[in-house]
Amino acid sequence: MSQNIFRILWVLTAVVLSMVIAPVGAAVDHPLQLAMNNYSMAKMASGSGTSVSGKKYIKILSPANGSRINARTPVVISYDVTLAPGGNHIHFYVDNHFKGLTHELKGSFSLGTMAPGIHTICIKEATVAHVLIGVNRCITVTVK
Repeated sequence: MSQNIFRILWVLTAVVLSMVIAPVGAAVDHPLQLAMNNYSMAKMASGSGTSVSGKKYIKILSPANGSRINARTPVVISYDVTLAPGGNHIHFYVDNHFKGLTHELKGSFSLGTMAPGIHTICIKEATVAHVLIGVNRCITVTVK
């Protein structure tokens, strides 16, 4: 079997397995998983950055929740993350739209400029298969 075909089969297997073994109620991004877990996007958008045990895992250092940001200024989010069990990396979202990911657990990430209005910025923890595990932190900013 060629190496490319093997890689494709491996990725497809990982995706299928991640859909099957995702815990019920886990925050997931795949529509099929949302339906299987009876989980809504509204529930996923909010988050305390804590695990079931109550341990804090995600801190958004800046911008502060409720900040006002100039529309011409690129938004840079500063963060500090301790991975929860099963976590591998973090994803960044603006208004539930994926903006990027990183394995860096402390630092900053540029989200670019944003249109005027109120925006929700989230950091969500994911497994190696990119399945969101339900540990997230969100803030709201107003761009003027």
